[in-house]
Parts: sequence; C-alpha cells; structure tokens
Amino acid sequence: MVSRADLAKIHIAKKELGMSDAEYRDVLHWRFQVGSAKELAPRQVTVLLNHFRAKGWRPKRPTTVKKDDNFVRIKPGPAARRQKYILAMWNALGYDVAKLHRRCKKQFGIDRLEWLDGDYELFVLITDLRKRCKDAGIDPEAR
Repeated sequence: MVSRADLAKIHIAKKELGMSDAEYRDVLHWRFQVGSAKELAPRQVTVLLNHFRAKGWRPKRPTTVKKDDNFVRIKPGPAARRQKYILAMWNALGYDVAKLHRRCKKQFGIDRLEWLDGDYELFVLITDLRKRCKDAGIDPEAR
C-alpha cells in the first residue's frame, strides 16, 4: 500500500515535470503494469521517484520550523538589553537560534540564552559576535 506522503511526492513530481495525464499513465503502465499510483508496491514507488529524479525533478526539502527552537522570549531584567543585542547579532549573521542555545549549554553549562544573566558570559558572547560581524562586514551597532 502506498502512503499518502508518497502519493503526494509522485503527484508533485508529475506536476513539476510538466507531465500530461496521458504521459504519466503511460509511465505507470509501461514500467509497472498498473493504472494508478495507488496500486504500486513500496519498492516500485522508490523506482518511480528515482525515474522522476532522472528526468530532472528535485524534491524540495521540508520547511518545518519548531516555534520553540526559533523563538526566544527575553524577560525584562538587568541582562535583557544585552541578550537582545546578542540575538540581533546572531540573526544578522544568519545563524540558527537553536545553535545559540547549544553554544550556551556547551560553553557556559546553561541551557538557553535567556537564562544567561552573568556579566562574564554575556560579555564573552558579545565580544565574539562583534568580531564575527566585523569579519562578515556587518555593522553590529546599526539598528
């Protein structure tokens, strides 16, 4: 039985390749002796998708984004301004926010940026990010 996800990939590939219904049905009939993609075996689905790739189709990567990983809520407090500055530079460099959290965990033993409140940790991050921005030709002071 063909999964709905596989059927979707097949039909997306058909559309993106600009195949007519007749051409698509011919491929199914001549290569697999079936009248519909629903009748394909799992191995045949792989063969069909590889056939479409050989014809020039390139599947797009999934664009799922976890809101939790890419959203940081900075709470008001003495470190808030510096945390926001760090986030602004991190985003200006085009880095993933989840990697910032991993860096905080590895470098300081604190799981998330918004939990950093020590002057030393924030200073280290700001200094490093300013250097990275300068090397990338980004003005860290521009707002």
